[in-house]
Amino acid sequence: MRTLHKTFIAAGLAAALLVPLLDFDAGASATEQKPETPPAVVSVAPAVSTELAPRHWAPGSVISRQDARVASEQSGRVVRVAEVGRQVRTGEAIAVLDDTALRLREQEHQAELGRIQAQLDLATRQERRYAQLAMQQNIARAQYDQLRSERDALAQDLARAQSQLAQTRHQRAQMTVRAPFPGVVAERLVQLGEYLANGAAVARVVDTGTREVRVRAPVDLAKHLSVGTLVQLRVEGKEQARPVTALVPVGDEASRQLELRIALDMPSLPVGSALDVGMPSAAPRRAVAVPRDALVLRREGDFVLRVGADGKAERLPVEAGTEVGDLVEVSGAVKPGDRLIVRGGERVEPGQAVTVQEPAQAVTMR
Repeated sequence: MRTLHKTFIAAGLAAALLVPLLDFDAGASATEQKPETPPAVVSVAPAVSTELAPRHWAPGSVISRQDARVASEQSGRVVRVAEVGRQVRTGEAIAVLDDTALRLREQEHQAELGRIQAQLDLATRQERRYAQLAMQQNIARAQYDQLRSERDALAQDLARAQSQLAQTRHQRAQMTVRAPFPGVVAERLVQLGEYLANGAAVARVVDTGTREVRVRAPVDLAKHLSVGTLVQLRVEGKEQARPVTALVPVGDEASRQLELRIALDMPSLPVGSALDVGMPSAAPRRAVAVPRDALVLRREGDFVLRVGADGKAERLPVEAGTEVGDLVEVSGAVKPGDRLIVRGGERVEPGQAVTVQEPAQAVTMR
């Protein structure tokens, strides 16, 4: 019986020692059967060698080349004024003043002119008769000369009356304030019934058909700017190259900036719209540039992930430089033509195999 008990104890100890060995073998087998990490799916784009032209971006505004506060040359009570938003043609009335006093004065000058004209006609006929009598020596020569003098004085009075009538008519015509150019009434500065002083503004007229961009730039950029220089206009993420049409090479003493005017070819932008203007800030230079999405910015240093010939990711430290459009200038081991990961590289480790899903289109300079 004691021998049988010893046998059971020995069997139990053997089983206890055998279990860890079996667990170890099972773990080793599971480790050997664990599948490898599948390749990461990424998109790539090439590094390029391009000519970079660094730009200085500044806010600009769309303005009209013809924008005026139209004023009256006469004073008077306003009896009519154009509504805001009305389209007007050149010479069309935008305000009318009460011309009653001038109309009465015009009638007075017309009557005076008629009176003088009648006197002059009579003097002219008498002068002809006296001339015949003087030739026949029937009257004294002094009488004839006196009549001629009176006729000449009446002629001068007639000329003065005609001038006064013309002046009154001109003043009356100025009681209608007309548009100096075609445009839209953007603002009405007087109301019906108000008394308008001489030289006071009536309305603001803006020609929306002739628009351009006004922007200010640091005087340091003057050496890179001239009439005809192409600059970039950017609005709502879209860029357009347009030439500089005017440059005022006089910097403001306070801001140290000068003014530029740029031709505009965006009919959808109304006067007053804001946009960004990119102006050259340095001479163009050749450089290696990578897509903006390929550059990974980290506190310990910037880098890009390049897909090697073996299909594995490789980390290349770089230093970022000038950013132009969708490209960023870099210095480092990157070469033109290198395939750089632009999508899907967030979890890719150096040396990890990758699968290129679809090549991204090459980025070009704008």
